[in-house]
Amino acid sequence: MKFVVSGRCVGRVGLAVGAVLMSAACAAGGGNGATAHGPVPTEAVESVGSVSAVSAVSAVSAAFGKAVGTEDLTGLGTVSGPVAGVQQAGAPATTLSITEGEVGEVGPHGTITYPSVTSCLVVTVYLRDGGKVGGHVSLFQVPGKYYSDEVLPAIRRAVGGRRVAAVDVSGAVGAWNPSYLRKAIERYTDGSVPEPTGDAKGIGDVVAKILGRQGKEVTVRDVPDGDITR
Repeated sequence: MKFVVSGRCVGRVGLAVGAVLMSAACAAGGGNGATAHGPVPTEAVESVGSVSAVSAVSAVSAAFGKAVGTEDLTGLGTVSGPVAGVQQAGAPATTLSITEGEVGEVGPHGTITYPSVTSCLVVTVYLRDGGKVGGHVSLFQVPGKYYSDEVLPAIRRAVGGRRVAAVDVSGAVGAWNPSYLRKAIERYTDGSVPEPTGDAKGIGDVVAKILGRQGKEVTVRDVPDGDITR
């Protein structure tokens, strides 16, 4: 497993903590039109990087304790049937934009763009035939799209039995705890939301296991904010 770090991991932890606090405030009725499961405006949370992750955990626990269901949907099989966010109409495209909570595919020599990656991770599976299957994993669910623990199973289903050359994980590594890929933040209802760790190896291990790949096939990269093209 390979890891490439750009030095931005530590700052992303503050961003993740701010995102948790913003989402918790919205769920508790303190937001301005946003919902607990909606996209978090990163401009508003970058200034709260000094707040401790423990405070963020307490805040999100209070907000989500009675706001979401208690089911523990982890690993494979968390999504059944067609789900909004899976771009699968017709033959694979040659260019595709995959936004937060979506999974999509391009054909051989195609290009995937993941727009505005600030607190997210994007996962791109490179197929041996030249195509790519990608998913855009957000800390909090965008309404109608996949939760963070649903994207990897959806990618695995999209890949199916096709041969894989490599898997690339890029984005805000410092804003993540590997457990968010197994159990979305919204699903913690007992006050036990793990703190962001920026654990690149742990993220790579989880991605490899859920996708059914070997660890040596997975590269994890912390990259600057902005659009990511693969």
